[in-house]
Amino acid sequence: SYSTMSERKKISFGTDVKEGTRAGSASADQQARHSSNPTTKPASSFPPDTVSQARRARIEAAIGRTIPPFPVRGATPDQLAQAGEISDLLRTEFSFRTPDRGLEGLEDSDVNWREGKKPDYTVADLQYFLGKTKNHEKDSLEETVENIVKTWEMEATHKLFEQWTTVDHGTYTVQANGGKIWTATESSWTGNYNWLLSSCDKSLYDHSEETFESSHGKFRYAFPEGFPWEVLEVLSPPPQVFFSWRHWANFAGNYKGHHGNGQLLTMTGFGLITLNDVMKATNIQIFYNPDPFLKVLKGELPPSALNEIGAAYGEPIAAKAKDKTAFAASTGGEEESGNDDEEEGDGGRGGSGGGGGRGKCPFMHNAKHDMKPLGSASGGRCPFAG
Repeated sequence: SYSTMSERKKISFGTDVKEGTRAGSASADQQARHSSNPTTKPASSFPPDTVSQARRARIEAAIGRTIPPFPVRGATPDQLAQAGEISDLLRTEFSFRTPDRGLEGLEDSDVNWREGKKPDYTVADLQYFLGKTKNHEKDSLEETVENIVKTWEMEATHKLFEQWTTVDHGTYTVQANGGKIWTATESSWTGNYNWLLSSCDKSLYDHSEETFESSHGKFRYAFPEGFPWEVLEVLSPPPQVFFSWRHWANFAGNYKGHHGNGQLLTMTGFGLITLNDVMKATNIQIFYNPDPFLKVLKGELPPSALNEIGAAYGEPIAAKAKDKTAFAASTGGEEESGNDDEEEGDGGRGGSGGGGGRGKCPFMHNAKHDMKPLGSASGGRCPFAG
């Protein structure tokens, strides 16, 4: 059940790059009060992330190309061209596919974009390729759901609500961790960060003090290279699509005056999207615990604390014990003999690798899903999906 999340904590659920703004919706005083200066770099309390550095070096060796940092906002034409070239190499080397956010064929004249022009996801796509842990089959349910969410997030960030194509405008609502049900008008006006953080501990994030713009600015300055998102698994088909997800970023910027040092921060959770008969979302619910993630950003916890939290995290207790005595003390029992040949794996961190079933619904066993309605012969419906 979701009883472990009864405190109804939340944070942003699906974005690769948050760069939308709404002119005139916040005063200059509000903008100044909530913005961080991305050029100010106080000393970080974190050591360099050598694991992420080694991972980047392996990717560079695989494609034969150095990968410099690219900003998701303000990238120059030359940087965009370089990012595109590296993405092409990754697509070729690993058979990656560019996410479909519904932007193909759209022109500036077709949409009243928040920032006056169509967003460019070149850098966001590169960061997604560099950090993704899943490569779903083409046209699979997982890829379809991931593209639906990415299109929804693009629209929520860059379009006015009346031009969204991913939702049923008359019935659309959102909710996080069983908290307040936000209407279409409320959620589209306040922005995804704020409705997803509205029940968070106010000492960590007070949504009532934030605007659409200021909330985007905070995380944009914290994660100058982007904040990618991926679907891990889909556990039930439409109309109630229940899935697990992963959100990650390198903390290389500032968050409320605390500066990162490039550490990879990851969170995972679950989502439930209810779709109507024409595949428009009528309700979106998100379940997860955001507080540790925010505490890391504020310097109150080390990044390693996130390794024990989420939908697909954690090491076996026995593997963490330094010896049998420590294991017996931690469990209150007697020493037990272990299997020295036990497979260690990767502990399921961040849903990486082949997964091995980590993070799956306990009632699902290698289920295959298609786009059939619930109640059909697909037999893949998760019992937690409502």
